[in-house]
Amino acid sequence: MPAPQYKQNTFPPLFRLITVSLIGIAIGYLLFFKFVQNRKIKGIICLVIDDFGFTQNKDVEDFFQLNENLTAAIIPGTPYAESIGRYADSIQIETIIHMPMESHEDDDTEYPVSLNEKLNPTLVEERIRFAFNEVPTALGMNNHQGSKATESLQLMKNIARTLKKLDKFFLDSFTNPESLGYITMRRYGVPTQLRQVFLDHVEDPSIIKFNLDSLATLSHNMEIAVGIGHFKTVTLNVLKQEIPRLESEGYKFIRLSQAVR
Repeated sequence: MPAPQYKQNTFPPLFRLITVSLIGIAIGYLLFFKFVQNRKIKGIICLVIDDFGFTQNKDVEDFFQLNENLTAAIIPGTPYAESIGRYADSIQIETIIHMPMESHEDDDTEYPVSLNEKLNPTLVEERIRFAFNEVPTALGMNNHQGSKATESLQLMKNIARTLKKLDKFFLDSFTNPESLGYITMRRYGVPTQLRQVFLDHVEDPSIIKFNLDSLATLSHNMEIAVGIGHFKTVTLNVLKQEIPRLESEGYKFIRLSQAVR
């Protein structure tokens, strides 16, 4: 009886080597992406920079280059509000309206557009619409000052109704612990968020760094920690150093539009 004939492997050695190599590379990529996805995030931080609009200089460019997820708050009616809004949009920096609101404290600055509790609903809506027409790419609004205005339930209702019509969100800068901004927006279905830390109420680099670290610490026990800084050179210089450090330590920065609920 003749010996049985076995079919020999027809794949050449080079083909087998290439196949095994490709499988190995694929497995390596899967393991790498799984590692990246599972890497622990220490905390999530949202940074808003207020008071853009009065000047347009290199500091504006430098702020916008700090981090792609920074949100810029532009005061309506200021000389450069419109052009800064266009510039921010051209480089995909998110913007909001930084609306001046009545304060308990004296302020000699005259703002072309502002809100106070004496305005009727029509005027509130007209002024908000003006601001968003000036910066049409702005996605939401926060209050500039407003310690008195945000106490007014009627004014907050009128603001909420208008923002709801325009499909915009609201950040309560929380300049007054009695503010009704956040709770009123929630009641009217306007996506909203609350500021936790002001970074630069004192223009001291060490204090700004301390406040930023406090914000990062808050993010350990919060879904998102929201901080507000201002268009100041000292703030810019601190953030240039500290944002990369915080990112290297595992903190994630997100835009305000991703933070509102």
